[in-house]
Amino acid sequence: MLARGNPRQNLLVALCLGGLLLLGLLIWRDYAISFDAGQSRNIGMINLRYVLEKVNLGFLQDSLQHQAFSYHTTPLPEFQDRDYGVAFELPVTLGERLLRLSETRAIYLFRHLCTFLVSYAGLLALFGLGRRRYGGDWRMGLAAAGLLVLSPRLFGEFFYNDKDAVFMALSTIATYTTVRFAEQPTGRWAILHALACAIAIDVRIMAVLWPAATLALVAVRWVRGEYAARPAGQRSLAVLLYAALLPALVVAFWPYLWDAPWANFQQAFNNMRHFRWVGGIWYHRHLVWSDNLPWHYAPQWILVTTPLLQVGLFLIGLAVVGRQLVRHRWWGYQLGTRQWQDALFLVLGLAPIVAVIVLHSVLYDGWRQLYFVYPSLLLVALRGLVALWRWLATRPLRQQRLAVGVLALGALSTAGQMVWMHPLESLYFNSLAGQHGNERYECDYWCISFGEGLKWVLAHDSRPVLRVCTTARMMAPLLGNREMLLEADRKRIVLVENPSEADYFLGNYRWHNYRFDLPNHVHDVQASQAVALSIYRLTW
Repeated sequence: MLARGNPRQNLLVALCLGGLLLLGLLIWRDYAISFDAGQSRNIGMINLRYVLEKVNLGFLQDSLQHQAFSYHTTPLPEFQDRDYGVAFELPVTLGERLLRLSETRAIYLFRHLCTFLVSYAGLLALFGLGRRRYGGDWRMGLAAAGLLVLSPRLFGEFFYNDKDAVFMALSTIATYTTVRFAEQPTGRWAILHALACAIAIDVRIMAVLWPAATLALVAVRWVRGEYAARPAGQRSLAVLLYAALLPALVVAFWPYLWDAPWANFQQAFNNMRHFRWVGGIWYHRHLVWSDNLPWHYAPQWILVTTPLLQVGLFLIGLAVVGRQLVRHRWWGYQLGTRQWQDALFLVLGLAPIVAVIVLHSVLYDGWRQLYFVYPSLLLVALRGLVALWRWLATRPLRQQRLAVGVLALGALSTAGQMVWMHPLESLYFNSLAGQHGNERYECDYWCISFGEGLKWVLAHDSRPVLRVCTTARMMAPLLGNREMLLEADRKRIVLVENPSEADYFLGNYRWHNYRFDLPNHVHDVQASQAVALSIYRLTW
């Protein structure tokens, strides 16, 4: 992805991207365990057991007898979540067994590290997309990557959201290979693109959008004569190779499909269209149901949790790209230039949001099921940044300095908030959410604030044993976050179910915004003016 013959530029890019990698490797241990972490690992372990029973891997057969599998004995065909893609979970659980990890803290820290590394790979793909769109300009690549890093919610979830953040990263890689394959269909990029799409599909089946976009885009460019420089036979072979290899890889990486590939794939796709979870969500100070959401649910969540700098640049980019599409009547859009990529990014970014609204799809926990559209939206925002920069070049120097100052202030403000909020960046709301975001929207649906709450209790009470409780629905995430503590701290925390037996009550604000009816409120865990958890001291 680096430019040839520009050692200084390559050094600067390497320092920036390497610095981001180093930052992640310095802070990945800071994050608590998420609400869904146990479920995700369970999916991986059940699939791994199924694979080891199907495939005789001698050096791994002893793993089946390991105590770790004693909690994951449900046969895959009888498992409720058997239709979940496991292209991430399966290798991670395999790595866990190969490393012989047994302590809960070590297992989930390893999972956090794997989640971050995949997310970082997605960041590199976004850098490549920005750079390639603007003719190899490394500054545009870094700008695209910077817009993603300065998105507090996404950055925080890079370390523990092994579902949505991982899928976002893999779909970004698939977008990069889409662009490369659509530019010139070759055998090499047919193989790489089929691999990228298969892995993305085998994490979340929504990724079938990328093969559909690829074939449509290649067909349009072919009909318009944009591949004249390469023999038609080579292009045909590349497309056929991609079309043949993709389904084979999808089946190979997804054990659920092995017994009945087509029937099980159809079942998984239908389950995705009509997801089986129905529950309450705190939205606009009311509890709404996930299968009956207002049309504005997803757009508004995106609006109030994305920094205003990115929102503003996206609106500019949307206006610029939309104007060009209308001017060229879609079909004739910028024939022979790289600007067809803008149309691709716009479709990949907006089509899923429109589909969710039209189909009344089940969503929950904010807009995390739509995170995968965000990199494409940022590439549209990058188009807005370029358009703004070109317009400023025609303006007086004073106006240029003012605009640059506003952009820099927006970026620095977000970066400062992220440092202050760490490690609760994923609780970020912008000013459009109001002064207290948790009063209007679901706040800590990942329940990671329990980790910070337990650390506060340990730091402010020196007694050797501290009895802690929470509501019945929150005991599982509280237990998980207790297990993430260092051994000495973990021994001091004893979980109890009855508040009358507890020294502290930790109350999480998921599904409601009212305060708990308990005395001696001593601390709030909050970020971005949103209270995520309240701590009450019940004994002295």
